[in-house]
Amino acid sequence: MKKLIALLLAAVMVLGLAACGGNTPATEDPSAEMTAEEIALAEAEIRYAISLLFDRNYIVEEIGQAGQVPASSFVPMGMTDADGSEFYKNAGSSDAFDGYYDVSKEAFEDNYAKAYEILSKYYEVDANGMLTNFPTLTYLYNTSDSHKAIGEYLQSALASMGITMNLENQEWNTFLNTRKNGDYSVARNGWLADYNDPICFLDMWTTGSGNNDVQFGKENHASLAIYDLDLTALGYDVKVENGTWAETYDVIIPLIKTCTNNDTRYALMHIAEDMLMSTGAIVPLYFYTDIYMVDDSVEGFFANPLGYKYFSKTTVNGSGEGINVCVGSEPDTIDPALNSAVDGAVLTSHLFAGLAKWDQDANGNLIISADCATELPEGVANDDGTITYTYTLKDGLKWSDGADLTAKDFEFAWKRAASEALGADYGYMFEVVKGYPNDLAVEAIDDKTLTVTLNNAVAYWNELLAFPTYFPVREDVVANEGWATDASTYVSNGAYTMTGWEHNSTITLTKNENYHGAADVTMNEIKFYLSDDANNMLTNFKNGTWQLIDDVPTNEIAALKVEFPEEFVVAGQIGTYYVCWNINEPLLPQE
Repeated sequence: MKKLIALLLAAVMVLGLAACGGNTPATEDPSAEMTAEEIALAEAEIRYAISLLFDRNYIVEEIGQAGQVPASSFVPMGMTDADGSEFYKNAGSSDAFDGYYDVSKEAFEDNYAKAYEILSKYYEVDANGMLTNFPTLTYLYNTSDSHKAIGEYLQSALASMGITMNLENQEWNTFLNTRKNGDYSVARNGWLADYNDPICFLDMWTTGSGNNDVQFGKENHASLAIYDLDLTALGYDVKVENGTWAETYDVIIPLIKTCTNNDTRYALMHIAEDMLMSTGAIVPLYFYTDIYMVDDSVEGFFANPLGYKYFSKTTVNGSGEGINVCVGSEPDTIDPALNSAVDGAVLTSHLFAGLAKWDQDANGNLIISADCATELPEGVANDDGTITYTYTLKDGLKWSDGADLTAKDFEFAWKRAASEALGADYGYMFEVVKGYPNDLAVEAIDDKTLTVTLNNAVAYWNELLAFPTYFPVREDVVANEGWATDASTYVSNGAYTMTGWEHNSTITLTKNENYHGAADVTMNEIKFYLSDDANNMLTNFKNGTWQLIDDVPTNEIAALKVEFPEEFVVAGQIGTYYVCWNINEPLLPQE
């Protein structure tokens, strides 16, 4: 497969790390005589070199301890390629290893030596082989024992070469905003699949994406003309030499989303990942597993590979009276259009019902099934290549306050979520819909009929329908900007309604009798305790107060596997834990 991709990409020029090489001697200020473009290329090489210093096997074996896999690419294992093979195994150009790095234990010493060779070109080295003028870094992470432990390891790895990196932790919502705004130099990051297609790991890095934490195409990076893109070998009239991020990466992502040739589409996605990885600004550490603890008294619980947990069909000791869980700290919002965190998605998935939902079949297999829609129909191809879907809503759909739910509510919600005015992080998930962003081709024909036209066939369309950004909201409710932060103003249409929110303490969900599937909901109340303190989670789990926790202290993992062999769960998950750099932060030594 790699050889096939190499042939397809032979004419494709992307940022080459090797181009940053040469024998330039280290000086006190090597940037003094370099152009902005030369500096950017050098910094890409420096970031790449630093990525080689990290022993990913140590991280997964000594810190993670839960079956994580050392990551050699950004798109994770679990995503298939055009020929059905694993996408990540075909990433990069080497036939000697998978991905962009050799992450085997045997390669670590060679990686370290290669990193030293690169870095010593740009920085002064003392008699002990330590870099003496590398700028001090700050590593930002959200409060968590495991994130701290990884940060401390990364800190020590850099210190071994004379690089000082301080650690800074922030509360979850503050951390998200700091990273999003680019007010950091290096930060921990992670991404879980929103749906099972590599594009969901690639489209987040366009200039205007709300998830573009690296700041590609922004500020200083906006004008840097250092990227080449030649897609003529794949049949496109696209050939850019020394283009900006907007002229290259922002061009290839829409082409991927509109491409109907499967082989070509996957080749384009490999090119996009090549561009990402060439910047050195994304440093994969490991592919996720989902670690949680669930009490053996709980029946009917399930999770999906996106990290979402589902409690509506659970019982505790045979009772559906209530369940206490902890999946994260205080959410910034539980507006399905504005939420961008997994813990918030867990909440919205219980509070709202879209056209489709994640479910289990009779054998316990995960499926996407109809929710508010009577069925999930096939699309109808139009003469212009677009695809139109027509959905019929189930009879008697209601909001939690008893008001009728209509197709117009879906039309409003989708147009709101996609709009530039709202600026939702996940607004780009509507790019597949014709007319995105401000003239979305979605229309309520009548109260029960909704049509939507896509630019082309989308293999993961039903999964998008089950994603929170596609959930309905009601226009008169969201007119109150604070509606999604207070139980008294919260109106939803899912299995549960919010009946209490003690901020930084608990969110209480109560069975919504107006939900069309209320008869199948076995759990009457879910109390979400809000905490990111893994030690607190474990204490409450052990004393029986909480029946599920979504994190455990890193130093307890080995013992928990022995003490709770059935309740300590390591499940499959499609995602990547990585380090991200602010691409606009200078790295070369300054006078």
